[in-house]
Amino acid sequence: MLDKHLESVLSDWMQTENEKPVILSSRIRLARNLEGFVHPLMSDDQSSLQVREAVTKVLAPHYEGFVLEDLKETEKYMLVAKHLMSKELLKSNHGGLFINEDESVSIMVNEEDHIRIQVLGKDLSLNELYEKASEIDDLIDDALTVSFDENLGYLTTCPTNIGTGMRASVMLHLPGLSIMNRMTRIAQTINRFGYTIRGIYGEGTQSLGHIYQVSNQLTQGKTEKVIIEDLTQIVEQIIEEELQIRKRMYNYEHSETVDRIYRSLGILKYCRKISVEEASLRLSELKLGIDMGIIEGIPFRFNELMVAIQAPFIMTMQDKMTIDETRAQMLRAHI
Repeated sequence: MLDKHLESVLSDWMQTENEKPVILSSRIRLARNLEGFVHPLMSDDQSSLQVREAVTKVLAPHYEGFVLEDLKETEKYMLVAKHLMSKELLKSNHGGLFINEDESVSIMVNEEDHIRIQVLGKDLSLNELYEKASEIDDLIDDALTVSFDENLGYLTTCPTNIGTGMRASVMLHLPGLSIMNRMTRIAQTINRFGYTIRGIYGEGTQSLGHIYQVSNQLTQGKTEKVIIEDLTQIVEQIIEEELQIRKRMYNYEHSETVDRIYRSLGILKYCRKISVEEASLRLSELKLGIDMGIIEGIPFRFNELMVAIQAPFIMTMQDKMTIDETRAQMLRAHI
């Protein structure tokens, strides 16, 4: 049942005693389409239903499936907040979603492509995630005919995904680089190599709480192995630069850094009304203070709170207060 996936804001695979200072998660996503069917953006109701029925026969024995039309709007947005489905799937006619027990795997049906396989994990574990995604891909490929061209590779709705159909991404917490206005330079540098930096919910979204997704932009001309190797090197360099910036902030801008962090702590402890944008920023700066050893003794779970402050989860706690007032109350109880 869907309830078990929504009763906790944090997926089981993300549960950990000690959160890393920079790396929050890794993801492999594979885009696939079925031969003989119009791609989702152009398909009619009948085609969409046929695709969902065909994919369901393959995945239902292995994963728990949900029909989007059967879900409440709030439930859909909660799934988006947990990164188990995309905002694009909300617009789908006859969309489907399949999730495994610990929520490390989610498979979307009739999103931009017929099938979007997503595998999530901790740390910089892209190779392991790709192996898991490939197993699901093989399961589908053995039962259904996937659109593939010997010269072009996998055929996808968006031309930028043609080839491997793979997007590898790593979610990073980069307050140092963000505060020091280094993100534009980094984005320009990695763009030259076919990689990009996006916001917390992917393409077209803003950064919340100094969180950024680093991912490949090109899916053709490189193998999956090379894309992952190059992305890993880029991420490692970004992490190193973030840690160096934090040392500089601690050693040479200590007073300003401590003031920034304690101001955020004060707002989180005493605010009576707060937007999701400001809450994200203050939580990010509090995490920075904890990771730098400036603040101690606060039971703090950044990943969990970053999901819990999203509007769909706040709405489930609302009484007579506004969303911003309820969010502030929840944060005061946790900080």
